Amino acid sequence: MGGLLEGKAVVVTGAGGGLGRAYALAAAQAGARLVLVDRTEAALTDALDDTRRAGAAAIAFPGDISAPDVGRGAVQACLAAYGRIDGLVNNAGIPHVGYSWEASDAEVARLFGVNVLGVIAATTSALPAMVSQGAGSVVNVISGALLGMPGMALYGGSKGAVLGLTYGWAIEAADTGVRVNAISPLANTAMSAQMTDIPEHLKGPDPHAIAPAVVALLADGAAHLNGQIVRFDGTRLGLMSPPGKGPGTRRERWDARGVLAAFDGELRDDRQRVGLGSA
Repeated sequence: MGGLLEGKAVVVTGAGGGLGRAYALAAAQAGARLVLVDRTEAALTDALDDTRRAGAAAIAFPGDISAPDVGRGAVQACLAAYGRIDGLVNNAGIPHVGYSWEASDAEVARLFGVNVLGVIAATTSALPAMVSQGAGSVVNVISGALLGMPGMALYGGSKGAVLGLTYGWAIEAADTGVRVNAISPLANTAMSAQMTDIPEHLKGPDPHAIAPAVVALLADGAAHLNGQIVRFDGTRLGLMSPPGKGPGTRRERWDARGVLAAFDGELRDDRQRVGLGSA
C-alpha cells in the first residue's frame, strides 16, 4: 500500500486501539500524516509509536469525541499542523448490548453522543476545509447491527443514523471533489468481544485485515466513489445497496381494508425480512 496516501493529512478518531489503531497504522504505512484522536493521551501511546515507527508524522489529540469541541479541535489541529485535511475516518464508537427499554437516559445520551454527535461535529468541521481544497475523503464506520440484531437496537440505531448522514453528506458534497463513504467492517475487537450473542462466524478477523479497505477509500483512486457503503470481513468485499422503495401499487382511492389486502396481495413479494441474518 506504500505511497497511496503519500503526503495526505488524515484524522482518525478512536485511534487508540482495535480498528482505529489498525486504520492509523495502515494509513501511516501508505504515507499519510496523521492526527490520532482518543479519550486520553495514554490511550494513544501505542498507536503513536506504531505510526512513527512506520515513518509517519503523527500527533495526538486526546479528548472525548462526544464533546463537539473535540471533533472540531482535531480537524483544526490537522489544518494547523499540516495545512490541509485530506481524510477523516470517523471510527470512534461505543457499543450498547441489552434491551433498549432497560437502558438509562444517561446510557442512551452517551451512546448517541459518541456514535452520532461526535461524527457530526468532526465531519461538519472537515467538510468546509475539504470543499475549499476541492478534494477530500470522509470514511464513516457503521455496523451490520443497523439491520437488526438481538439486544443491539440502540447501537444499531446509532449506526443507522450515521448511514443516513453518509448518504446526505455524499449528496451535499457531490461535484465538489469531496466524497463521503462508509465501511461496515467485521473484525474481532474488544468491542465485538462485549457482544456475547454474536456467532463465532460473525466475529471476524484481526483488525489489520480490514484496514486496506479504509486506505483504499482515502486514496485518490477512490475519487469516483461517493455515497457507497463497503461491507468487508477481510476476505469478502462488497457494496451494500441503499434502502429504497419498490415499484409499489397504485389505486385512486384507498381504505384500510384495501391497504391490508395489498400487503397480502400485490405487495406480498416486496415484504422484507428483518435482521442481519437476512442480509
